[in-house]
Amino acid sequence: MFLTTAATTTTKACLRITTTTNTVSAAAATVVVAKNARARSSVGASFSGRRQMHLSSSSALAATESEENKGVGEKDDKSRADDEKDHPNLATETTTKTKQKSKGPTPAPKHTRAYGTPMTGYQLEHGARLMAEDSPFASLNLKEAMKVGAAKGVRCRQHVNPLSQKFCKPSETPKWDEIFKDVGKPMTIDVGCGGGRFPLAMAKRFRERNFLGVDVREALVERGEKWGEFAEVSENVAFAAGNCTVSLKPWLEDYNKNNSDKRRGEVELVCVQFPDPHFKRKHWKRRVVQKEMVDALASGLKAGARVFLQSDVKEVAEDMRDKFEKFGNGKFIVDESLHTGNEGVIFEADAPDLSDWEGEEHEGFVPTWYQKGWLKENPLGVPTEREVQTTNEGQPCFRVMLVRT
Repeated sequence: MFLTTAATTTTKACLRITTTTNTVSAAAATVVVAKNARARSSVGASFSGRRQMHLSSSSALAATESEENKGVGEKDDKSRADDEKDHPNLATETTTKTKQKSKGPTPAPKHTRAYGTPMTGYQLEHGARLMAEDSPFASLNLKEAMKVGAAKGVRCRQHVNPLSQKFCKPSETPKWDEIFKDVGKPMTIDVGCGGGRFPLAMAKRFRERNFLGVDVREALVERGEKWGEFAEVSENVAFAAGNCTVSLKPWLEDYNKNNSDKRRGEVELVCVQFPDPHFKRKHWKRRVVQKEMVDALASGLKAGARVFLQSDVKEVAEDMRDKFEKFGNGKFIVDESLHTGNEGVIFEADAPDLSDWEGEEHEGFVPTWYQKGWLKENPLGVPTEREVQTTNEGQPCFRVMLVRT
């Protein structure tokens, strides 16, 4: 009992001492704060009035924004209910937006895309349009092919690095006499054929010609072969996997070299349509049209053969056109029969920025083909998938036709 009472008394004494100590500490802290306040006051007095006004207004603005954000972020259900009560259409609009959002893919925007901005929206809707009865590819009957599993979608990378080790070497040369039933027909090569509907539709429409679709993505090539069989055009259309930048030269050399009996038809057209733009400057070296390709076509094509270039990105179309002018060594010209100067056929191309062509690497070259303008319509009569999507958005395509001299 004594020990308990003594302990209790001692504890109370300690508490009193502790309380006294805390009181002294608080008092000392108050003195320090007061000294600091006087110091800040003396320093603040040395600032100009404009500086004080700026600090005051900034603090007030920050406080106002904080309150506004707080009010927006902490709006409760009661406040929302009051809003809906005052504005009956608010609840209906919110419900409608929710329903619209659950319908499916977002429609493509109608505004003009800025340079470097990818197309947005509706891959599934776009695919359905390509299968529709009013589609330019309706004759391929791929909607029926889908029902039997011949037109399944494929999973592959949309953007491929052609400079990777896998694609740096030329692919195996196609066996020309095996992939076409009649190798004597003139041939068209579609560089970067993508889904393959363009060469398939061309083969369906022009039975008297052979068509070769080339793409680096093997999955698309394999599906294109299946589609060709289902569309009954496998006799005059074929697909090959490869990087055309490095593969076209050996392929064309083989095609021409082993044609001493002239049994094979000539390559009359090469198309480069809507290639991967590779927007970043450091990736421009990945673009398909490089000096190597221009050299391959200059040496592999005969006089009169054509090269058709088009893109929905103006800068990419200009880059392709200018490279053929620069590296073609005079072996290509703009097709005067199409670029006639008629405003109904062509539209004006922008003059080049001469500062882009300064430097020793350009060797004094300045583009001049821009004076011939861009073709308003596709002269081939058959669009690509990307072209259909672009025109449906109301966007322009930049086209130019070249001729091997």
